[in-house]
Amino acid sequence: MKTRGVPGNGSHAGSALLLTLIFVATFAALAVSVMVASSTSVIVSRNRYEMNQAANLTESGLLLAQREMGGLRVTGATATDVHACIADYFRLALADASMVCIQEISANADGVFFPEITVPGPEDQDGSIELRIRSTAGVAANPTITVTSTGRFGGAVRTASFDFMVESGYRLLRDYGVASNAPIEMKGKARIDGANDNQEGSIYSCADTQSNAIDLGGTTLVTGNAAVKAGGGDITVGSNATVGGDQVTDAPDHQWPGVETQPFEYYVENVLVGDSHDDETLVNIRIPPNTNPTFNGNTELYGVVYIESPNKITFNGNATVCGIIVCEEPAVDNLDANELKFAGTIAASGVEHLPAETRYDGLRDQTGTFLLAPGYRATFSGNFNTLNGSIVADQVCFSGNIAGTVRGNVLNLSTNNLTMVGDAHVTIDKSSAPEVPAGLTQNYSLVCVSGSYRE
Repeated sequence: MKTRGVPGNGSHAGSALLLTLIFVATFAALAVSVMVASSTSVIVSRNRYEMNQAANLTESGLLLAQREMGGLRVTGATATDVHACIADYFRLALADASMVCIQEISANADGVFFPEITVPGPEDQDGSIELRIRSTAGVAANPTITVTSTGRFGGAVRTASFDFMVESGYRLLRDYGVASNAPIEMKGKARIDGANDNQEGSIYSCADTQSNAIDLGGTTLVTGNAAVKAGGGDITVGSNATVGGDQVTDAPDHQWPGVETQPFEYYVENVLVGDSHDDETLVNIRIPPNTNPTFNGNTELYGVVYIESPNKITFNGNATVCGIIVCEEPAVDNLDANELKFAGTIAASGVEHLPAETRYDGLRDQTGTFLLAPGYRATFSGNFNTLNGSIVADQVCFSGNIAGTVRGNVLNLSTNNLTMVGDAHVTIDKSSAPEVPAGLTQNYSLVCVSGSYRE
């Protein structure tokens, strides 16, 4: 008996095997594709990770430079000098930084160069930062100073840069008529005008205070802008007070000019004796410490009035000054022991109007300043027509019915409030004021240029 086979059974078995092989091959190919794709994804992810780390290192280098260089005072007639100044500063600033060998910070005509800064990273993989700083010229030429940072991590490299500009202390004098390191307080009917345009009557305070950096009450008036530095105090303007220009709450923290009084001592010829003086004519005088003189009647002062500290000086009656009043900076801060009171009527013309006598040679060139009084309080409660030069003192106070024109600026150097009360009225006239007032030195500092970041 023959057993009958199932038709087509061998053919079906062969087909199933073929299909199985096809599926196995397909899944194997898919597995290889997945493995390749996964490997590629890992590589892409790793590259992205390294690029991000390199970018972070680059930004860290720029932030380091920005933190150290913002507001840095710089000197140098050439780019090479500027580079040397910046390098010296960083050697000092980074002296305790273990990641930087300060002896390897170098400077030449091409820039300031830092050694590679190694930064430990994750998975025992270190990154690095390279910094370079380059100025286009010396400080007086308003150069651009570019900081370039290069970050490296693994195989990734990122480079970015931004710029600083050099700001002169004289910008403060150009932008404002009245400037104070302390709050400015105006009450009553006090007012500050511009003689030629309203902006000459602008005021500025860089006071760090939790309250008002500028406080205008009563019916006070400022014809120009009222400005405070970014992050400083507030501006308060009473309902009856007026600011003719803008209220600026994010002004730069301006570089201030320096004060230098010692050169004026050279012109001293005579020593003042006694504490009471009436109807006298005095030439190139020195007022010894603790003299505390009072000038009454009709007093005429020519040349330099050089006041040694401590001293309290009072001007009553009518005082005529053709020259400059200069105070030796006190060894100890004490405004109660170092004070100038202008209680009478004062008329002041500049040193350029001094007689053509040899004793005034050189002094006639020291124009633009009426009062140079670091460490002193200057109180004006009388009257003046025109003061032919700037008023510079630790604290400046105007009161009473005083009214007059200052041909220059009013600078309040200390953290003691600049005050104007009563009917005090000061007009600022910059039309004939020199760019470089006598006794003020032009300082330069670095300011970051907004929007200059680039990769």
